[in-house]
Amino acid sequence: MKHSFKTLLSLALGSIIMMACSNDGNKKTQKAASEIDDVSISQIIEDFENIPTPTSIDLMKMVNSLGVSYVFDATNSLANQENYLSTKQKALNLGVYSADLSYEVAYQRKAETEEYLKCILEMASDLNISIDANKISDKFQNNINNVEELTTVVKDLFKDSQYILNQTSQTETALLFLVGSWVESAYICVTASDLASNNMDFIKVAVSHFEYSATILKYLESRKDNADFSEFYETLNGLQGPIETLKADMNDLEKFEAVAGIIKTMRNSIV
Repeated sequence: MKHSFKTLLSLALGSIIMMACSNDGNKKTQKAASEIDDVSISQIIEDFENIPTPTSIDLMKMVNSLGVSYVFDATNSLANQENYLSTKQKALNLGVYSADLSYEVAYQRKAETEEYLKCILEMASDLNISIDANKISDKFQNNINNVEELTTVVKDLFKDSQYILNQTSQTETALLFLVGSWVESAYICVTASDLASNNMDFIKVAVSHFEYSATILKYLESRKDNADFSEFYETLNGLQGPIETLKADMNDLEKFEAVAGIIKTMRNSIV
């Protein structure tokens, strides 16, 4: 089946648009999450866009603005790309590398941005995803020296993609992509926490991101017995308790580490 790259890219960005939402967030979001199989992806993306919370790049820029230094080993190695052979592995790690791209853009790592973009375009091609690689590459290259303009390019891709989104026939590939994107963003937050242990603003941002796992759990509910999703469902379900405990006392390092340990295990199972 030929997929739209913009469909998956939109879901990747859309996934982080709600990362700062709490469990009692926007009602439209909750409705979209519980009815994913009954509504169009385009409607879900429209709901996401109406929520005033960060996109993936905005999230990473926020981490940067809080004074947290760039972590060189926070992202997935590009060398791992050749290890992903199945559709499941490729979909998951397309999400992973998309989060990594946002991180590189936010920290204005020009060389890394170009390399991660190249990787994403190659993996999209491997998944038979329809994409105008030259057009996307040109837009990035023309704005590579300006992080604000580059951020705008990515946001415009998100908005422009909505008109071509179709019904949820691509749901399972998109969900794997969504899981990979969330896990990698969570992992980056966990890794960066070593450099921001006394920065309560950063901890609050990280915890808000962790909370979005409850929404992903709703997306996976109907597939909890599916071999591709069962492990993720069980892990995310088990993560809710530690997240609630951490929310109650964000100053407790042990509680943060309990959440971080689960996230690290998930990430290791993907990359």
